[in-house]
Amino acid sequence: MLKENNWRQRLPVVVLFILGLFDLFRGVAHTYLIHWANDTFAHLDLSVNGPDQLVLLSAFGISNFLTGMTFILVSLKARALAASMILIILLAYLFGWLGMQYAGVSPNSDFYGRFIMFGYLGVCVLTLLVAWTGKKK
Repeated sequence: MLKENNWRQRLPVVVLFILGLFDLFRGVAHTYLIHWANDTFAHLDLSVNGPDQLVLLSAFGISNFLTGMTFILVSLKARALAASMILIILLAYLFGWLGMQYAGVSPNSDFYGRFIMFGYLGVCVLTLLVAWTGKKK
């Protein structure tokens, strides 16, 4: 391995660790700070089935705790899998988006959280592009 490429190999590890921390924050926001998260980002109309919507938002927070801890664990103990894990994130979001298209689900609220999700996905794409463009052919 070339010395100048070492940072490209470490990049997915560092980014995955940071994404793990960010997912832990998202987990806290979606569970413990759920009303703040709704008022600030989700803007769900809680006048219709509000408690059920908050349960779903909180369940998403639980999955954020799981992904956050998993990303941190992989970045610390299985560094060689970091780039693959970032690719899996992209595939999971793609499958989810396809599922929403298939089910005909579209948002009705001014969901600001989508901008955070786009940024999250952009970081994943950019990380893989940078890491893979430096690979020896």
